Amino acid sequence: MKIAVLGLGYVGCVTAACLAEAGNTVIGVDPAPKKVAAINSGMTPIVEPGLAERLANAHASKRISASTDVGVVKDVDVAIVCVGTPSAETGELDLRYVETVATEIGRGLPDRSTPLTIMLRSTVLPGTTAMKFIPWIEKASGLIEGRDFFVAFCPEFLRESTAISDFYNPPFTVIGVESPSAAEKPSELLSFLDTPAEVVSTGVAEALKYASNAFHAVKVVFANEIARACAISDVDARAVMQLFVQDRELNISHRYLRPGFAFGGSCLPKDVKALQHYSQSRGLDLPMIDSLTASNDVHIQRVVTMVEASGAKTVAQVGLTFKPSTDDMRESPFVKVAAKLVEMGIEVRAYDPIIDVEKLMGANQSFVEAVLPDLESMLVDDLEEALVGADLVLLGTNAADVCEIVLSGPSVPVVDLSGSLPKRVEDSLRTRETSSLLAESYVGAAW
Repeated sequence: MKIAVLGLGYVGCVTAACLAEAGNTVIGVDPAPKKVAAINSGMTPIVEPGLAERLANAHASKRISASTDVGVVKDVDVAIVCVGTPSAETGELDLRYVETVATEIGRGLPDRSTPLTIMLRSTVLPGTTAMKFIPWIEKASGLIEGRDFFVAFCPEFLRESTAISDFYNPPFTVIGVESPSAAEKPSELLSFLDTPAEVVSTGVAEALKYASNAFHAVKVVFANEIARACAISDVDARAVMQLFVQDRELNISHRYLRPGFAFGGSCLPKDVKALQHYSQSRGLDLPMIDSLTASNDVHIQRVVTMVEASGAKTVAQVGLTFKPSTDDMRESPFVKVAAKLVEMGIEVRAYDPIIDVEKLMGANQSFVEAVLPDLESMLVDDLEEALVGADLVLLGTNAADVCEIVLSGPSVPVVDLSGSLPKRVEDSLRTRETSSLLAESYVGAAW
């Protein structure tokens, strides 16, 4: 098939690369010239393991290209919408990019000789596809969905840093439609995946995505609250949760159920806020969902309070991205900690070898500029340089990769926020004069 992927962020780039690898001809569309230029040069505009090789191969075989012009959809079989749906200040979902793309696609539909199938992959609340996305296209085109064009909502279940594997091994393949015929092209396009497609209504597909992300957020907060409760009685929360996750019948999954630091990234914070606003605006009482953001913020503030109580004037912070193997810092709790420390007048020397400030773009760049505008001056290229003169070390993402250097460095308090350190390293850290801080530290894992 000939496919257009609109929006070349994490979901769009991975979707485009994997569909091209499956033998389709893919055209990526994005208003950012830098992203388009990268794709057209056979390079990736984002950091994601396995993506660069796939894009290079697809470019070499002429199966992928990119453009800033949405008009290219007039010559494709399927258009896949992967644009961002960020949070407004109220927590409400901002659909401006979805509406813009829907309108631009709609304007070009009358020029087509065959019906276009449009797959919406952006995360949207229940009812959006039927009540907003389809009407926007119909208004712009003067045509009718289910007769003149087809729309399906196909949620993605990709985790950054494992997105390629997740694309090829989804927990389920879900196609939400309002008209039965709309499922035909998506089913054919995704038939190479081992997970058979389940055709449901658009509302069910939209709600499934939110149910999944809300539950992931619940699991992170739950494990962290158990860890705080365990700390009062000097109980090893990691040992508790290692046993807890052995129950695969009721506890379901181990992946999120490990005490760790706050959740962050482009999905969970945004989707939790949207669900909170959605329920509150309709007078629904969902106290657990409403508590997620507050509990997550408390987790971040406890680290800031701990550092303040230590009297540290200079802090070496390892890792700023919200999880390993990605350069994504959107809603990263580690970035928020650094920002709060700087605001308090504490010097932060940050070491994160995966971050290249000059290559940041889009929402990732905007978040950093808004929350931590002095990032470039804080970053150091050498971890040992960050450790010199530091009163305290905060280990975040990629902590396990640098633990030996930290151990051989100055004997200063070390707080493990990642929970990824081997037990022998934790034991070595405890031999230092840091017991008061380590008693308050987190032992968990980045999800």
